[in-house]
Amino acid sequence: MASVDDPALVSYVADHSSAVALAVYDASDPAAARTALQSAAEEISRIPHPDEPDWSLPNWCAVLDEDGVSVLRIDMKDEIRYSALIVRIVQDHLARAGVDGRLEPRRRPAEPFENDPNAQLFVGTEPLIELDHRGLPPGFPDGFPVPPDATLVRAERTPGGDAEHATWRRSEPFTGYLAQLRAYGCTFGEVPRLATVNSGPGEIARYTLWRDGAGGRVRLYHSGLQAWYVSVVWQPEARPPTTPVEPDETPDRRPVPSGREAARELAEFLVPEPLVPGYEAVIALATAAHTLSGLLHAGPGRRGARGDLTTLADRFAPVLGRLTPEQLTLLRHVCLTMISNLLASGRRGRPSGLTLVPDDDGYLYAADVREHAENTIDAALLLCFETGLVVVRGAPMVAEAVSGIRDAPVPPPVEQYAWLFDGLDAPQLTAARDACWDLFE
Repeated sequence: MASVDDPALVSYVADHSSAVALAVYDASDPAAARTALQSAAEEISRIPHPDEPDWSLPNWCAVLDEDGVSVLRIDMKDEIRYSALIVRIVQDHLARAGVDGRLEPRRRPAEPFENDPNAQLFVGTEPLIELDHRGLPPGFPDGFPVPPDATLVRAERTPGGDAEHATWRRSEPFTGYLAQLRAYGCTFGEVPRLATVNSGPGEIARYTLWRDGAGGRVRLYHSGLQAWYVSVVWQPEARPPTTPVEPDETPDRRPVPSGREAARELAEFLVPEPLVPGYEAVIALATAAHTLSGLLHAGPGRRGARGDLTTLADRFAPVLGRLTPEQLTLLRHVCLTMISNLLASGRRGRPSGLTLVPDDDGYLYAADVREHAENTIDAALLLCFETGLVVVRGAPMVAEAVSGIRDAPVPPPVEQYAWLFDGLDAPQLTAARDACWDLFE
């Protein structure tokens, strides 16, 4: 197995720790290379996280087929100290399998335009290798208005090819471009406020677009008042806006909403209808986890392992005690079912000792948690403790699994995330969502 020199590979992994992409090129047996990378991914997924030893180091570790090449993708956030270990594990598995070829970072084809990092708004997209005779992505409709005196600095598509994205840059604001789109026949719709609230100081305006059954999104922004950008996403099928609006080129200063209605508006904007109940439940679980996690460090508690469990149960009880036992049981079950689906998908390594079993009514519980707690915690507090711990520890994992949705150019296909909600029906997801909001509203 040939590879770029080890220091260069280690440096690459460290510099791209949240988006590592290693591939084997020119292997005489591509299937063997894929099997070896999958074996390496399994070992990497078993590395314990330094701060949470019961959880695995990578948030995501999987082998994908990209343009006929097997690519090992890893997200280990900022844990760059493991870079050399990651490289050694991959090389060892390839060597043991007798794989020839060359291990190196995923190659990117040359792009037919200047690539400006400020134009990279989305994750998971693929750069376009060719533009059409107009210098546009081929899926953009005939007569689409190209901004005058601007340079195309980004052209890409979604992995399924169902949407394309282009970004132009120039040295002055794109004043009047929204009017050009309107004259072209585009109808504008609002983007939920929760989708624009963390867009940064350079955000100017963002809208949905619709024209003759097709459409997408448009966004105006700038980078330090030295470069101005317009981003357009276009897809052949789109829903018209429920309430058309008149666009303007001023920053979004609408009040920032919160609570279940705001979460529902965001879910309906980001995902297709079949995924809305599940995505709403994830938002609610993550919100509950964020609030409950503050109870873990609320102040001094009883000393020792047994005292820690009792203290935590005492802190959870006043909050989670607002729910009925049936609500608590269902909330625990929904969260654990999503975790079980996440582990089964291979997108997350199984935490050490985690054993999920159904109770007599078919609702999941964590047997290891119950075994440690039932002889220490008052029986009246056990259900609150179990549910609180599952939500605090598990909901962030589930939220991480769908985090790419907010950064996607268009709503994902249903099958991309339906696996996360296997075994859960809409009434269960809705009940879990409502239980979370009932805690804090």
